[in-house]
Order: sequence, then C-alpha cells, then structure tokens
Amino acid sequence: MNTDIKQAMHVEAGKSFGTAEANENERRWNEDKIDRKNQDPTNHYDKTRMKLNFEIGSDGKVYPLGYQEKPLEVRLQERLDELNWKPFKSNSKIQPNCCAKFVFGGNHDRTLEMAFGNQSVYLEKSADNSHLHRCEEIENWAKDVYDWCANRYGRENIVGFQVHLDESSPHIHTLIVPVGIRPKSGRECVMWSAKFGKDRYEYGRILKEMHTSLYEDVGSKYGLERGDSIDGRNVQHLNKRDYIRKLTKEAKQAEKAVKGLQSMMRNLESRIFSYRLQLEEAEKELVSGKITLDRYEAQKADIQKLIAEYQTKLEDKTDKLHIKEQELERLTADVTKARSVVQPFRNHKVDFMPPQITEKVPLFGTDKWVERQNLYIAKLFTEIVRKIESLYRNDAARQIEAAQRNVLVDYGELYQLKRENKSLSDTNESLESELNTLLGQLAVPSVRNLIFAVADALIGGQPVPISSGGGGSTSDLPWDGRRPDEEEEAYQRRCLLYASRIAKTVRRRYYRKS
Repeated sequence: MNTDIKQAMHVEAGKSFGTAEANENERRWNEDKIDRKNQDPTNHYDKTRMKLNFEIGSDGKVYPLGYQEKPLEVRLQERLDELNWKPFKSNSKIQPNCCAKFVFGGNHDRTLEMAFGNQSVYLEKSADNSHLHRCEEIENWAKDVYDWCANRYGRENIVGFQVHLDESSPHIHTLIVPVGIRPKSGRECVMWSAKFGKDRYEYGRILKEMHTSLYEDVGSKYGLERGDSIDGRNVQHLNKRDYIRKLTKEAKQAEKAVKGLQSMMRNLESRIFSYRLQLEEAEKELVSGKITLDRYEAQKADIQKLIAEYQTKLEDKTDKLHIKEQELERLTADVTKARSVVQPFRNHKVDFMPPQITEKVPLFGTDKWVERQNLYIAKLFTEIVRKIESLYRNDAARQIEAAQRNVLVDYGELYQLKRENKSLSDTNESLESELNTLLGQLAVPSVRNLIFAVADALIGGQPVPISSGGGGSTSDLPWDGRRPDEEEEAYQRRCLLYASRIAKTVRRRYYRKS
C-alpha cells in the first residue's frame, strides 16, 4: 500500500510567457500537433481524455478548457499593461519577473481516484479511454485550489487556471501575476518580491509557509498530506531523461575532478622525489668535502621543510581524492540504476460482474440446462481473463520498449568509451616512453641538475642559458609560456619533458665535441 500520499506544488518565476507554452496549457492543438508531441517518449497526451480537461473561470465556476476567446498570453499582456509593467531594454542581459507559473498535483493514485473514481484508466499510449467520465471530486479540488490562489494573490491576478486530465497524473497549471504596493506612490505594480521574497532565503521561508497553508486549506480535505518544502534550496523537478542527463554530467565532473587530483598527486610525488634526490646529493657533497657541515645542515633543513610542506599537501589531496572517488562511484551507480529502471506492472482494476445463474432448474432436461449454464459462465470468465491478459501484455510491451531504448543508449555510450579508451591508451604509451627516457636521464647527476634547472626556468617564464660544454657559448631558449587553457600540473609536466629533451640535445652535443 502506498502511504506517501502527498500534495505537490511547484512554482517557477517567469520573465515572459510565450505562445507555445500558452497553447500547451490551453491545448490549442490539432491532431497532427498532438501526434508530433507524442513522438517524444517522455510525453503522453491522451486524445481520448482531452475532452475531460477543464478550467476554472474568474467567477470560480468550471468551464471547458480553452473556452475564452483571448489566448492565455494575450490575457497576461493585458493584465501587465493595466499595471503599467515595463520590461528592461531588449538588449539587457537580465529581465524582471513578471509572472509566477504554478503546477499543483499530488500522489498519482490519489489524483487519478479523484478524477475518475473506480473507473478503469488505461495509461498506455494509444489506449482508448473514451468510456471515462469526470468525477465531481476533481472539480471540487480544483475549485478549492483556485480559492486558495485567489485569497493569496487576488482573482484579478489569476490569468489562467487549467486542469489537465489527459496526462499520466491529473494536475493544475496556474499563471499568476504577483502584485505589490509601491511604498512611495502607493500604487499597484508587478512586484515579485512582494509575494515571494527578496532573496532565496526569504523565498524558502515563504514557500514553506505556502506548503503548510495549502495543506490546511485544501490538501487535508482530500487525503493529501503536506508536501516537502525546499527551504530555499534550488530544487528542480526533472523527468527521467533530464535526470539521467543531469546525473551523467555530474559523474563526468566528478571523474574530471578525480583525474585532476590524481595529476596533482603525481606532481607532488615528483616534487618530493626531486627534493629527496637533492638531499642525497648534498650528503654526497658533504662526504666528499665539497661543502661544509654548516652549509649541509642549512640545505638539509630547507629541503626537509619543503618535503614536509609537499607531504602535507599530498595527504590533503589524498583525502580529497578518496571523497571524490566515493562520489564518482555513487553517481555512476545512480546513473546505472536510473537507466535500468523499468516501470513496475500496474495493479489494474477490472470492472466485471461475477457470473450468476438466474434461470430456475427445470424438472426435465437438467443435463442440457447445466451444459448451457456452464457455456455461459465460461464465456463470461474467458472475456474477463482476456481483458486482464491484454492489460498486462501492454505493460510488458511497454517495458520491453523502454529496455530497448536503454540498450541503444548504453551501446552508444559504450562505443564512445571505446574510442576514448583507445585515444587514452595511445597517449599513455607516448607518455610512458617519455617517462622512461626521463627516468634514465635522471639517473645521471649532471643531467638531472640540468633538467631541473631548465624546468624551473621554463616554469618561471625565464630565458634559459645553456652551456654547450666547449667554447662557453650560450643560447637563450625561446618559450611560449603556459597556455591559457592549460592546468598548472600539465604545464609543469610539459616543462619537465621539454627540459629533458633539451638536456638530451646538450648531452649529445657535448659528446660530439669531446
């Protein structure tokens, strides 16, 4: 049993309201438009239920949807003109909020029950629901929501109030102009802050109060519990496709952060390794008598201080990497779960009358009478079973279709990952070759010192004087510096590899001259 029977209310600030959105709210569509909209797998507009849609007029009464001659966007502009609302210049990057777009709803099963009672509703695409009639309870609920809006914002500011019964769950679209009083002039004007707060914290407090008020005035009368408020947070209500896209984007960002942290850690480890080599070199110079004990102790203290600093940074990056890896694992699991979710079979309600024997048993010919009654009961029973089979067969076909779409998406991502994996493998082989060359050069003390000297100069953006080893000539190495879009770790690694190639060239030149 579903105990999560809550009301739902979503409000969005609108800087404008276009014709397309207005036509959707009022269903000003022809048959071709409806068919095109339903080609999107996330849409489901039931043409056989559109006649059940309705709206509440300014007098609080029920009318057919789209009964007003003036379209919704025209009525909105007329109300804005009455309030002397002026948008900013067309080339302005920001525009003021001129309307509030509400969506009211609730628990799927409960709202369907309010709309259609115990009637059988077939929610599959292309299903025939022409047998349905609208129940009075959904009209009463809509009227109460309208009165709630009118008490808060004024009837004259409710531009549209449409109730849709042709989608998966019954819901209400309401378009409201927020009106406040200017402190100095005392006249009415369009003022978002007067109804929804001056910042997101005040908005969160107001929205929390709105949920409570809606429950007390409306929801409690229809068995709908208080909805969850957002407390000032930016909450988005996404369909499955947008939710998967959002999770995938967050997973890619987390993966990028993990790679960045790993790169930083490799750089820090390289720094620590280089300073330890410098410490070993200083110990050798002390043993050979090239430096005094005081100078050695000073160098040792400086190097150990640098090693400690980089070690602290490395430990910090390690902790952050662990957190990001856990986040990436969670997001990856959420994406997989979201893609693999298939809607469960619905518990369909099938209306039928149990077969009953109404004829009296004859005095003669009872065998034929029993046979006739059995045939009649078997016929009715078969019709009921066939109807149930049809309902669940449609559910199974829907699940298979959803699974096939998931497989196609997964295959596309697999193909893309294979291409990215090949590219990374090629890059890894190239870097591994350069790394082996670099490690071989670092084994020679003179070359190692030259590499670090050149790399430090390159990172600092300084020209690099390089001795040819013979005639004492020098050459300033031109360097293009760090690229605008290049991360610091990647730039340092490029400097080190470039310095390695320079050192290799100088070494060959030295051997040729000697």
